[in-house]
Amino acid sequence: MNSSIHWMLAGWLAVSTSAAQAEAPERGRDPWAFRMILENKTRMLVLALRPDLWAAYNPANGTLHKVWSGGIQFHGKVYDFGQQNSSTQGVTYYLLEDAFLLTARDESVIPVGWTASGIITGSAWSFSSSPGTTMISPTVDLRRHDQVTLAYQTPGANNRLWVDVSTDGGSSWTAQSWMSIDGAVADGHQKRVAVTGDQVKFRFRRNATGSTATLADVTLFGDYQAWSLEVAGQLEHPRVDWRGYRLIDSTEGIVILYDLVLESGARVAVEESPEALEGASLERRFTVTGLPTEARLSLELDGVGVPVTHEVSGDAALRSELDETYLDFSNDGEARLETHWTP
Repeated sequence: MNSSIHWMLAGWLAVSTSAAQAEAPERGRDPWAFRMILENKTRMLVLALRPDLWAAYNPANGTLHKVWSGGIQFHGKVYDFGQQNSSTQGVTYYLLEDAFLLTARDESVIPVGWTASGIITGSAWSFSSSPGTTMISPTVDLRRHDQVTLAYQTPGANNRLWVDVSTDGGSSWTAQSWMSIDGAVADGHQKRVAVTGDQVKFRFRRNATGSTATLADVTLFGDYQAWSLEVAGQLEHPRVDWRGYRLIDSTEGIVILYDLVLESGARVAVEESPEALEGASLERRFTVTGLPTEARLSLELDGVGVPVTHEVSGDAALRSELDETYLDFSNDGEARLETHWTP
């Protein structure tokens, strides 16, 4: 072969190989990283890592909130001028275990743990006109949740249910109270809970001024404090200061940035880079700086969804304690966590 042709061919192959290596991953959407309201959670960071692998991060608590397979059904003022917000589609591989404190969505029965008087089941929970008709939630512990919100629907016109909150397990109902406002059924209601404690209950009761008294689709959710730090036996849950994210060459990757603010005011900086692996698997690379001496920083990993396994390497370790799984950091450094789900 002519030497000049040989070197031209070699050069072309080198350029072609380099271009192939530099080819961006196939993302599930353009843009593939964006903020939105997702299933009642505001300002979520959604990542279309691959057409069949999506993830959502909650900036309020610096945690992975959800991983799923099938994209998003877009709703809301930005997409269809409606009041409903967007929801995930396909298989949910992972949902942060403590993201929801209460979920009652089967109106054909009285939910387990709830107490009811004068309630008729069916397509909604209907409140009879008898005195003392109520529906009361189980006791919930809100001490490790921020921005707790009660969401529910009141099907039917002129429906003005009263909602009362107790912080002493139901002995009194004066901690917080409000009347539901008439509106389109599909809009539903959302109310920020103004109290905390480990003995919180919610009571729904009929309002004499409303001609309809029905209830449906009740959820209680908040920003769970999944990060913790322990020094000399003293445990605290640091406040998360979200610092945004940085895309790498548009579609090559992403770096999520946040600080964990300790009670002393000191900050531990965390950078996290998630990426899709083959199948229903996710890689998360962490960089931690500013960790106090002899401290243990922990991220709770447990979720609901499908069976899961974890593998870790670098400056971190997995720990299981009291049926919880933690990713522990004992010093500054870098770590790689692989999570594999089996649908």
